[in-house]
Amino acid sequence: MSRTTNLSNKPPLGTLIGRRLKEMGKQQKWLAQEAHISKNYLCGIMNGRAIPTLAALKRIAKPLGIDPFDLVAALFGKE
Repeated sequence: MSRTTNLSNKPPLGTLIGRRLKEMGKQQKWLAQEAHISKNYLCGIMNGRAIPTLAALKRIAKPLGIDPFDLVAALFGKE
């Protein structure tokens, strides 16, 4: 069963990642596998419960085709 993600209540970083996943037609599980991070860690990052390392942001950015600096800006609310 597919879950619907409400992007309006996510922090800017989670919104950016979620929006890009939706554009690509991909799911969090795919991104976690591609970025070599756990799905729980990715979920925590997207929901603002985990603060990602710069290395994790770089690994997340690559499969999404996003500049890592855009993810850093979103992390600090400057989306």
